Formats: sequence, structure tokens, C-alpha cells
Amino acid sequence: MPTIGETTTRAGNPARRLAWAVGALVWAVVGGWTVGAVLQFWRYVPGLLGSELLFFALPAAVFLWRWRWEDAEVGAAFRRPPVRELGWSLMLAAAVGVAGTALAVAGRRALGLPVTAAPPSPGLVGVWVVAAPLAETLLFRVVLQRTLAAAWRPGPALAVTAATFGLIQGSGTRLAETLLLGVFSGVVWVKTGRFWACAGFHAAVNAVGLGLWPALGGLSVTLAGLLAAGGMAAALIVAGYWLEPVWRLRRWRDRLRWALVGSDAPPREPMPVGRIAGWVLGGLLATMAVLNGVVASGEWRAARAHRQSGAGGPEVRQRDEWRLEAEGRIAVRSRIEFTRWPLEREGLTFALAYPEAGVSLVLLAGEELAVRPLGAGTFGLVWPRPMPPPGTLEVYWSLPLSALEAPEQGFRVRLQALVPVHAFALRLMLAPDCGYVFARAPERPADLIFSTSFQRPARRDFGSCGLGLRPAGAAAVTP
Repeated sequence: MPTIGETTTRAGNPARRLAWAVGALVWAVVGGWTVGAVLQFWRYVPGLLGSELLFFALPAAVFLWRWRWEDAEVGAAFRRPPVRELGWSLMLAAAVGVAGTALAVAGRRALGLPVTAAPPSPGLVGVWVVAAPLAETLLFRVVLQRTLAAAWRPGPALAVTAATFGLIQGSGTRLAETLLLGVFSGVVWVKTGRFWACAGFHAAVNAVGLGLWPALGGLSVTLAGLLAAGGMAAALIVAGYWLEPVWRLRRWRDRLRWALVGSDAPPREPMPVGRIAGWVLGGLLATMAVLNGVVASGEWRAARAHRQSGAGGPEVRQRDEWRLEAEGRIAVRSRIEFTRWPLEREGLTFALAYPEAGVSLVLLAGEELAVRPLGAGTFGLVWPRPMPPPGTLEVYWSLPLSALEAPEQGFRVRLQALVPVHAFALRLMLAPDCGYVFARAPERPADLIFSTSFQRPARRDFGSCGLGLRPAGAAAVTP
């Protein structure tokens, strides 16, 4: 009989099965860190969902479809787990959720980064609690860990899969948290061998983290570290008592091994190709570790520079696109580009140049943010949590043409950014039925009105300039 966590699958070509599993992982790493990163930068939540489907669920589905007739145990992995196993999974998820959240808080505190409690968007919650657990369990447990356990042993298979799962996230501040989740997701697979038990555990851990983050955000590094240690101890106790009480084992090493992998005995018919896969996975893990170290180093340097300078504000650029429409209305899209997000602000206050203007929509990484009026032309918003990668905040607002000064001279516009910026540009576009044209170039539908960059320090007010408009039926201006 096989030991816990071991698979007896030997049908088909074992070497090819292992090569396909490693290839699926390589696809996830390379695709997720290139195309997936671009998708998330473009639209964070849709991009995150697309990354889960394209680079986790898709390669796993291709693997399972390729070996569907030669894998006798894949069907058993998708059977409904017993209620008892689901109960153990949820108890373990509660302990791991507490430990992981406390680790994330301690990591951010140690780096000097703020811990805010703004609720995430419903779309992001859906990706975290539904899409990510399903897609990642499919790849890392059903495909990778199960195949590696057949080639090696349950212990090394769990360790490599957990390390890959933690490093593939590409975040220095979340590395300890994701490694912990990877380890205990592997433990659940060892104990149950069921997809739905592992996916439910992963979803429950994420849900616990979302619920506890506001409550634990105020803890110091010491208290968060102590809470994390307590959560990990509780998780080991639950895992140790899952199938058989660990107190029956004499040595603590045997108890720890039982809690994590049940048994570390080698599988029957060892596969020599496992050594080749080990070299490939070792190189992949080393590369991922180096890149994660670079990310963590950058986050640490940014936090240190912020503390030393006392300000640490990011470099900010604003590009305005004004569109003069019919009935004398100007629709504006202001794109505020951040090289990194403000570190100690839970939100952002911005001011429009004209009190008569009104804000219609604010988008961050494709997600709409709630905006509250604070005064005439002044508005506030709260950053979502967690923050997407540094990028662009889009503010859509409008004002009447009558709010501009000097209409008899072609109108003048106030060059005021929404927040202090280092670069500012304004481009004006004319709708065909707006009733105005550019005085010096009537054939142009758009023109760059103003542009400046490399302003130190950051500023909001850049003066004013003329738009150079005239009514469409008026005579052209002669230089």
C-alpha cells in the first residue's frame, strides 16, 4: 500500500509525464512574470483574473487532458472529500490564516511600510477567494505535487512545490506569507489527496486574511511576530493530530515529519528522470529567488529613503486630455502617473482648478474608487488594499466652457494639476460640433496646449495659457 502523499500512478511514460508537469510550471512562471505583469499593470483585477486562467488553470488543464487516459488516479483527486476532512481543512485554514496575516503585517512594519485597512473591491475578493484557489490548486497540487511525489518522495515534492508557490508571487513583503500558505496547502494535499479539500483550504485562508487584516494592522513588529508564531504552532498541532495523535511518536522530528508529510518513505519503482527534473526545478527556483530578492531589496531601499528624507513622495506626472464638446461643455480625463504609491497615506486628496467642475469617475487599475467631496473643487478618495503595482490614477471630470477666462481672446485656462506633480501636460481636442476651431490651424482636431517636465520640487500651479480658439464661422486670424 502506498504511504500518505504518495501516488501509485505508473501508467504511460513517467519521464514524459514529469516533463509535462515541469513544462506547465515553467509556462506559469514565465508567462505570469511577463504577460501577466503587463495585464495587471493595465487593469489590475481583470489582469489578475486573466493571469490565473492563462498561466495556472490553462497549463494544468492541458496536462490533465493530455494524460486523462493514462492516469488512473486523477479522477479520485476530484471526488468530493469526506466532511471530516473538510472540517480538518477549515481548522487548519483558521490557524494558517492568522499566522499568514500576522507575518504580512510584521513584514510591512519591518520595512517601514504602512498597513492600511481600506476594504478591497468585490472583484478582487472574488479573484482571491474563488478564482485563485481553484486555478492554483489545480496546477500546484493536482499536477505538480502529485507528479513530483511519484518521481521523488512526498517530503521533497511538498518542499519544492511550496517554494515555487511562494516565489512565483514575486513580492518581497508577501514572501513569508505565501511560503506558509504553500507549505500547508501541500500538507492538506498529503492528508487528503483531494482537489476540493485543498481549494477550500486555500479559499478559507484568503478569506480569514481579508477579515483579519483591519484588526491586525495596528500591531507592532514584535506582537505580529508573536501572533504569527502562535498561529504556526497551532497549524502544526492541527496537522499533527489530523490522522493520528502525534504524542504516540517519541521524537519531535518524527512528529514534525508526520504532521507535514505523514511518511517520507521512497515510492515504489523510483524514477531516474526525477534527477533531471530536480536540476531544472532547482535552476528555476534559484532564478525566482534572485528576482524576489531584487524586489525585496527595492522595497527596502524605497522605505529607507522615505524614512531618511522625511517626505519620500513618489515622482508624479499628470497628463490632461480636454475635449470641447457641443453645448459648451468640456470633458476632461486627468491621468496621474505614479512611479510608486505614497507610503504613508491611506488616501489621496486632490483639487480641481475650477470650483464649478465636477468629478464623474475615478479609476485605479480598472477599478472604480469611491470619491467624496471635501469642499469647492476638492475631493478625497481612499486607496484600495492591497495596492496594485504603481501605475496610473484616472480622474474623469467636466466643467462648462463659460468657466474659462477671457472668452473674447480665445479663452485662457488655468494650468493647475490635481496634486503636486513633477511633470504636467495638457492636450485639447475639439469635437466636430463644438462650434470652435483653433484660430491658427482650423483644420486641426487637437493640439498640445502646454507641456513641462522635471519640476523640482513638485508643484500644482503652472500659471495659465491661452487656448487660441475662435468660433467656427469667424474669420481666420492673420499673423
